[in-house]
Amino acid sequence: MWYRIDFDRLVAQLLPPVLRSKLLRAMLRAMVVPLRYIYGRFDTLKNTVDSRLCTTGNVLNLEKALNDAFYLKERQIFLSTPAEEKTPSFYFSSELQRPNFMYLLTEGKGFILTNKGESRVKVNFVVWVPTFLCTSVEKKEEDKYGWRYLAVIKNIIHIYKPAGRTFSIELYDYE
Repeated sequence: MWYRIDFDRLVAQLLPPVLRSKLLRAMLRAMVVPLRYIYGRFDTLKNTVDSRLCTTGNVLNLEKALNDAFYLKERQIFLSTPAEEKTPSFYFSSELQRPNFMYLLTEGKGFILTNKGESRVKVNFVVWVPTFLCTSVEKKEEDKYGWRYLAVIKNIIHIYKPAGRTFSIELYDYE
């Protein structure tokens, strides 16, 4: 995010090149310790508030229903919100920004040029499922259980998810 600050680098960049000695940088880094402490507290508080805002009653009910369906006690199935994608911008050549290249939707990289009727679907939440319940979400033949548990998971998600929300299922190795 825009508020990430590396105080050691900031101290070095704000010093004029003539004054950049090891001793002076070490003294300035020592002077910045209180700011680093306050910033650490701010970052911890912000992450706590972010996780609290993302946890609603719907999320808790859906996670509980999924974990209860398989008698899981340690919240092995959980939900997360995907990171926001930065929207691309185009610039005039006089602004001297990096060049942007256009690609088709089928190429799936860079700036996407879509035709009429094409769109990219962004999921609202991701359901993380351990691999001891499902080993593949792409092909039924690759799954060790033949999508028996995946079908149960999808049915529960469709029952509990709010209308109009989209989701994806990701697998992770549980240890």
